Amino acid sequence: MKTPFTIILFFLISICGYSQAAYTYDAGKITQNEMSMTEFDKDKDAEAVVLYNFGDYYFQGEESRGFILHMKRRTKIKILKQAGVKYADFEIPYYIGDSGWETIDNIEGITYNWENGQLTKTILENKAIFEEKVNDNVRVKKIALSNVREGSIIELSYTISTPYFFNMRKWMFQEKIPVIYSKLTYKAIPYYEYTYIMKGASKLDESKSEILSDDIRFGQLLYREVKFDFGMKNIPAFKDEEFITSEQDYMISLNFQLSKLIYPGGGGREIMTTWPAMSEDFLKSDDFGKYIRNSEKEAKKILPTLNLTNKDAKDQVETITQYVKSKYNWNGIYGKYANVSLSEFMKQQTGNVGNINLFLIGLLNAAKIEAYPVVLSTRKNGAISKGHPFQQFFNYVIALVKIEDNTYFIDATEPLLYYSNLPERCMNVEGLVVKPKVEEWTIVRQRNISVTQKDLHLKLLPEENKIEVNAQFIGSGLSAYNFRTIHVGKDENLSKYLKDKNNIEVKNDLKIGEVDKLNRPFSFTFSFDTSLENTSDKLFVSPFCNLSISDNPFKQTSRSTLIDLVYIRGDIYKSTIDIPDGYEVEYSPESYISEDELVKINYSLVKDKSRISIDASYYLKKSVYNPDDYIKLKMSFADIIKRFSEMIVLVKKKTES
Repeated sequence: MKTPFTIILFFLISICGYSQAAYTYDAGKITQNEMSMTEFDKDKDAEAVVLYNFGDYYFQGEESRGFILHMKRRTKIKILKQAGVKYADFEIPYYIGDSGWETIDNIEGITYNWENGQLTKTILENKAIFEEKVNDNVRVKKIALSNVREGSIIELSYTISTPYFFNMRKWMFQEKIPVIYSKLTYKAIPYYEYTYIMKGASKLDESKSEILSDDIRFGQLLYREVKFDFGMKNIPAFKDEEFITSEQDYMISLNFQLSKLIYPGGGGREIMTTWPAMSEDFLKSDDFGKYIRNSEKEAKKILPTLNLTNKDAKDQVETITQYVKSKYNWNGIYGKYANVSLSEFMKQQTGNVGNINLFLIGLLNAAKIEAYPVVLSTRKNGAISKGHPFQQFFNYVIALVKIEDNTYFIDATEPLLYYSNLPERCMNVEGLVVKPKVEEWTIVRQRNISVTQKDLHLKLLPEENKIEVNAQFIGSGLSAYNFRTIHVGKDENLSKYLKDKNNIEVKNDLKIGEVDKLNRPFSFTFSFDTSLENTSDKLFVSPFCNLSISDNPFKQTSRSTLIDLVYIRGDIYKSTIDIPDGYEVEYSPESYISEDELVKINYSLVKDKSRISIDASYYLKKSVYNPDDYIKLKMSFADIIKRFSEMIVLVKKKTES
């Protein structure tokens, strides 16, 4: 899988200046051009445009806490369309650790409007600032500027202060709307050395550094700052939002990783390590390697209760995994480390991803199954930069199991998934296999196809202007899992799903197929009525009752990034239509087959005097496509939608005179 372009800025080169008379970058000032803008000339469809986005990162010494990192942001946005009003809402996460909470201070916001021939200002009030708890360590500050509408200009500034230097925020040059000017100024001090990783672009428009002349004294320390300026201009909106791992992998940004601590008295400590050394650290950790070894000891009491003696290795793995899934609950928290002790985990029978999957690996190892931890970054967390061995890149751990020549990836957090199937968050990502003294990477992929099949039997009742439909839905692979997560033991959940998604009023006969075996498809049957379009002598029948695909998933006009569909997928539709007495077929679509390296499409129709049978299907050939395939995929799906929605026309038979 292709990774975004990255570049390490170990040194910075010459500056390209930027100026634009039509805009001002002074806080609290608005130009006539900014206020009168009705569209952005470089992107006529833009809902809003960032006029500027400025950052100022610097350290200050505090007597009680030492150095504190301050990250100030100031931004100004022009709202061009009503849909752009959402850009007046901001969410800022912040963190607590052993040194207390980060803080968000000096929040100031203004909304500018032109009303009755004059410029008006609406000042952000405290009641428009909210806090939301994400978990025990993270909260989100939510800010909603008021009186925002089409034509408004908004300004917002705030400062994040943190004692946690690993938490230097990345700087996003690119947004989902165009950005005219984005610039970050960072003032470095000689005690913390960072590595800079640029994503999404090969160079900056503006980059320079200089040693500032003023001496700064903090306690016994005397030092000077080095000021870095990073700038970009005229950045297009990021539009490749569909079918990607994480937007953060592709949007232009500057990422900071603390790589070295330098002690004032001399010497220092490297933070950036090597991958083999990192694996060693994992294996020595109380909450990783030691946790696995302690789990192996506990396995001596557990494994004899699982009746493994006469089972082959694959069945043993399935049995052990199902034991963990059924007995221990995931608390919804990610993590590569166990976040509670093994004894506490086994007592409470709940824990984070690290607790569950490291425990599973310990049980497998105790059963003489070759199993290793794989640490990874989930899809939304962003891709790993393999040139930069930092533990904080990873936020998840799964098990890699080897049986003879076969490799299985296992995550025991999802009880409704078959033991060797992974949740989407772990698919199509690269993971580090944690082994002593080696660097080994693996691509976490599964090639199981996910298929949804819809079988329909239509009985036409012209005199009542309706169709009675008996239906069966069958899901396999991740489609089965999706149906199981909707159902969760309650038939009414599926009825609600059909009502919300397809406007189907299910009659009181919904029945579920076999649900206990997770390696089997999930099926359910039901019946419903739908309207029959007719005239005095003709019936117009949609053979799949508008349940076939009707919305093209590929909506962009072009594509510049990989098309990541996560897994191979397809849909099958079957329809049997009973022809009412006194009617015959006037029009029916032709059978059709199309297949290339991207997709296979089939539409087959068979008819006689009393019945029409239709089989239609499409299958995608890959889970990841190249950008050049995008337009062809889009056209293929347009063809699928058109063919699968074609009407059948029945006409009254002519009576013999």
